[in-house]
Amino acid sequence: MIFVRLSEEEFTQFASHHPQESFFQTVELGHLRHLYGSELHFLGVKEKEQIIAASMLTETRTIAGKRTFYAPRGFLIDYHDKQLLSYFTKNLIDYVKKRNGMMIKLDPNVIYQLRDINGNVVPENFRDDETIDNLKELGYHHYGFNLDFEFTQSRWNFRVSLDVPYEELKKRFSKSTRKNIEATYKKGLQVRIGTKDDLNSMEDILIQTAERKNFAYRSLDYYTKMYDCMGDLMRIYIAYVEPMHYIECAKQSLEEAKAEYQTVLDKMKKDMVGAKLKQQETTLQKKISKCEQELEAAYDFQKKYPQRKDIGVLISLKSGLEYLTLYSGYLVEFHQFTPKYAMYNEHILDAYRFQIPYVNFYGISGVFDPKDKNYGMYEFKRGFGGNVVELIGEFTYPVSYWYYIYMLLRRSKIFLRKWKAKRK
Repeated sequence: MIFVRLSEEEFTQFASHHPQESFFQTVELGHLRHLYGSELHFLGVKEKEQIIAASMLTETRTIAGKRTFYAPRGFLIDYHDKQLLSYFTKNLIDYVKKRNGMMIKLDPNVIYQLRDINGNVVPENFRDDETIDNLKELGYHHYGFNLDFEFTQSRWNFRVSLDVPYEELKKRFSKSTRKNIEATYKKGLQVRIGTKDDLNSMEDILIQTAERKNFAYRSLDYYTKMYDCMGDLMRIYIAYVEPMHYIECAKQSLEEAKAEYQTVLDKMKKDMVGAKLKQQETTLQKKISKCEQELEAAYDFQKKYPQRKDIGVLISLKSGLEYLTLYSGYLVEFHQFTPKYAMYNEHILDAYRFQIPYVNFYGISGVFDPKDKNYGMYEFKRGFGGNVVELIGEFTYPVSYWYYIYMLLRRSKIFLRKWKAKRK
């Protein structure tokens, strides 16, 4: 075996066929991080001229000129092969030391255990303690089995297997999810694939969403660079309302309601009018009234927004065997259109078109309590069927004593921030 630096082409060829492949370990993401100051390192192990392990690492300057090396969702290696893992680690440590590095961080794309849709461990579960033990034996520190979003990448994801045709998959959706998907299209909402020209509109939507949910926000500059770097790996879904289409959909719904109502009236003329027919009559009268209000709202919308109005956005990425939802948001004043249901549905349909076997709705909390602050995120995603995936988590390897100084300063900074927040 020999430890080597790889060309971008060599790395891409290996990574694109590796079972742990993800967009986090791509040259494209590396180029994006390089634009924000990170240096890139493509490293690997060859045996008989064949690459048998590899990883992209980003190098970032920290205190006193020291550097951290991070392998996002890396390494791409057989973690059960202790000899290979040990060889790669020892050579990587030497490589990092020569570059004034103080730590190596990684959060492998390795499943710890599978769980069902409710977050319960499945009976046939295989728990990958071996990978964790092998890393710890080599000196890596495991940050444990965190339940929330404390670290760089989410440890808990929600994934849907596209192992059946779409119409069969829809049967696995919750009743409310199917109803919301149907209603959002019927209301006149449409989804298109965004281009670079849509980034300004997308920024407005994501800013409002970040402020509403108290999330960190990325700038327009970041999304522009991301769009340029990611190429075909990235796709933007824009949910929008076109006023004339909205009006036509409202008219059609009203006509359908009136037709249903007339059918009931005709039946009442012929049959004995019982409680059931009277109930149908009352229900359809309310439906007609609601449709008339919707049509009036559509005309008001046209006056206010004579042109198309973008109201939601979803950024998706091809990530190995998964089609991943990265960021999403919508304008809260248009919540009645429930745009997320339409965008996520289009994401699933495209995964079928791309012949990608899994849809990954990405991060959720590992706390499955309806009272938890993040439960709504999980509840929305579980409506599409699927199961919870628990990854093994984050690891660090201290390369020098500066690591401990850095961690002490970092914890002190976090403590002071929380202390100041409590005093406000």
